[in-house]
Amino acid sequence: MKNLEIIILMLCLFHFSCSEKIDYEAANAYILKSAQEWAEAINAGDSLVIDRIVADDFVGVSLRGDLYDKQTLIRESKMKANRSYKPKVFNVTIRFYGKAAVAQGNETWTKIADSTSTTNIWTDTWIYRDKKWQIVAAQDLKLNQ
Repeated sequence: MKNLEIIILMLCLFHFSCSEKIDYEAANAYILKSAQEWAEAINAGDSLVIDRIVADDFVGVSLRGDLYDKQTLIRESKMKANRSYKPKVFNVTIRFYGKAAVAQGNETWTKIADSTSTTNIWTDTWIYRDKKWQIVAAQDLKLNQ
């Protein structure tokens, strides 16, 4: 009986010592920084940033309402990269639900040549797994201007 109690105690200690505590303050800062980095990576066709931020099982909804995955995002950002816009992310709010986070915000894309711009509103769903935060779903909507 004593051995059983020791085994149960050890299992409980192991379970609680392996439970990873999430630093939500650091996660908030990372997600906020990553939102701007993602916009800049799309503009520049930087697949390394996209690969780090976006999960392999990611599914997004484009401004046109089309579904796209991570590989499509990387391929199209490389094809369309021209650095002719200056993206700015703003009004970002992030809410955490355990190992999930919902980030919502706006982004303005200003054309460098003539300063015309368009503004989108977006929602990104982040998941914490394998000791990192990544986007698993995203949806963008162009605001009427």
